[in-house]
Amino acid sequence: MSKISHRRAFLLAAVVPAMLVAGCAAGTDSQAMKGEASPASPTGMESPMETGTGMESGSPMETGSPTGTAGAAQARSAVQNFFDVLKSGNVDKVVNSFSDDAVVAIAGKATATGGSAIRSLYQDQFKNKDVSKATHTIEDSRDLGQQYAVVRARSKQGGDAYRELFLLADQGGQWKITDLMTNKAG
Repeated sequence: MSKISHRRAFLLAAVVPAMLVAGCAAGTDSQAMKGEASPASPTGMESPMETGTGMESGSPMETGSPTGTAGAAQARSAVQNFFDVLKSGNVDKVVNSFSDDAVVAIAGKATATGGSAIRSLYQDQFKNKDVSKATHTIEDSRDLGQQYAVVRARSKQGGDAYRELFLLADQGGQWKITDLMTNKAG
């Protein structure tokens, strides 16, 4: 496994639980987001809610405004651009939103790693669904140091609602999606 893959795996291990806690704090209507399927914190480990680290009512996490430095805003912009090109149905532009070694795990589909697998995944999506009518809402964006950021979003397509978690990296001044995970939102 490369250094970059190790770094991304570590970031995901640190970020995903925090973003799930944030989703639970946002008070949505899905079972997992309500915390009903979430285990209790181990003894001696406090959640961000208990420690007052920005998950309180009215905090940037809850209101959906970008936090951190310019990286969070740039990552948010990159995800919005991804949503725009996704709605256009342009596979080349969709694939260009991702890093060369990106990993995409869309609910109900096999995980796609790398440009050609991501291209196939989205070509299949475009054949089977009218993506032009989908709606997308970015709920939060956060810096993970100077080079990485995470963005949490929701999308609706037809009768299906999805939660999405994006991990992005600044690659030579351009923010690229390195990991995308989605699941159905109840």
